[in-house]
Amino acid sequence: MKAFAIWRQSGYWAVLLAIIFLTVSNISHTIALRYVLLTVFLVWAAVERRVLLRTLSGWSVPTLLLGSFLLYALLHSVVLSGWMATSLAEWRSQLLMGGLWFIAGTVLFSRPRPLSIMDCVVTAGLLLVVAEVFMAVRYYYQHGSWLYMEVFTTATKLEFTFFVNFAMAFVAVLAGFGKGKTRFPLWSLLAIGALMFFASFHAGARNGLIGLSYLVLSFTFIYVLTHRQQLSRARLVVLLLIVGVGMAGFVSKAIHKDPRNQIFVQSATMGWQDRDGLGWLRMAPFPSLADGRTVDSSAYERVAWIRAGLDLIVERPMGYGYDRRAFSKALFTVGKPNQIGHSHSGFIDIGVGLGIPGVLLWLSFCISLIVIGLKVFVLRREVAGLALMLVTCGFLGRMVLESVSKDHMLHIFLFTVAALLAHIHQEQAGKSHV
Repeated sequence: MKAFAIWRQSGYWAVLLAIIFLTVSNISHTIALRYVLLTVFLVWAAVERRVLLRTLSGWSVPTLLLGSFLLYALLHSVVLSGWMATSLAEWRSQLLMGGLWFIAGTVLFSRPRPLSIMDCVVTAGLLLVVAEVFMAVRYYYQHGSWLYMEVFTTATKLEFTFFVNFAMAFVAVLAGFGKGKTRFPLWSLLAIGALMFFASFHAGARNGLIGLSYLVLSFTFIYVLTHRQQLSRARLVVLLLIVGVGMAGFVSKAIHKDPRNQIFVQSATMGWQDRDGLGWLRMAPFPSLADGRTVDSSAYERVAWIRAGLDLIVERPMGYGYDRRAFSKALFTVGKPNQIGHSHSGFIDIGVGLGIPGVLLWLSFCISLIVIGLKVFVLRREVAGLALMLVTCGFLGRMVLESVSKDHMLHIFLFTVAALLAHIHQEQAGKSHV
């Protein structure tokens, strides 16, 4: 009876449904479940509309900037898009849904919950990684080898490392600064972080490895900066040596484990310089390097697509029309038949689709989150502020080399940053009444 009474409380349902959304969204063919969850959350928002509006008004700058970005994208789709029907459909499924998930994250964590949004993200990341490791161990016993650069739980290794690295940021923040702010003891956070690091490394996505490096180095810098008075010179040297040697070994291992890295620089250089070739348009075989080896297709294509995307943006600064395939369609528009799709860069996707104003509006929204996070962490040592700053910087960094500004990755990001803002707001409101 006591357990039944506990689960009648809305706070436990908020936590459970948030964890389900954060975990399951990464798994393919779960769109229907996401829509069901979103419907539940929006009904919840209608019931809790006063709390929702109070929280959103407390963070008026990011709310208005996100709203301005969504409104601009809608008007662009109607007035400036070269493919209006497609743009409107994409706006509804991508950006409008993202805005609704922002509302969902706000309302779910505008009140105190049994678990914070930070603990929810860590739990979701742990569930995904445990499932991945279980499947990998099962494969090992069946086939006698441990897969590298392959994943079981998500559609691609890039999507897997996106969320695992996302969750690792929260693990790092709670382990370093979350004493008294989390339900996870320190030893469990360290174990979870090690398991996530192992799984992300073996997924073999270079962007994921770059993200791991960013997280370790940036978090070490923040930790040293905030604990400089408590750290003796000897402890500081030992800490920096451990991080330095560990990162050097990690990077060296990653470079040698992936044979593509041996020709990365040459392939990227050729991709930047190759304007007339058909390889990066996927209309001909990939070119060869001077020594006869075929280019690393990933490095060659991505750099070529970024260069071509910048050319398209310069040619039409107001954008061609919002769509996940805007890059490919824009190339057709300028007379370059191709078989590409998206550009593998969120900034290029937005810039080609919505033009420079769209990029600036999105950057303004993200910068407002970074400023808020930095401010509340520096002034109040609020760990949610540090998490907000790190995950937003990480998302922007991932956007340079990966199209994460769409689908469940965009929705997870907007849901989580909204929940962090709501968490910070209710913490500040609680302190102001003490």
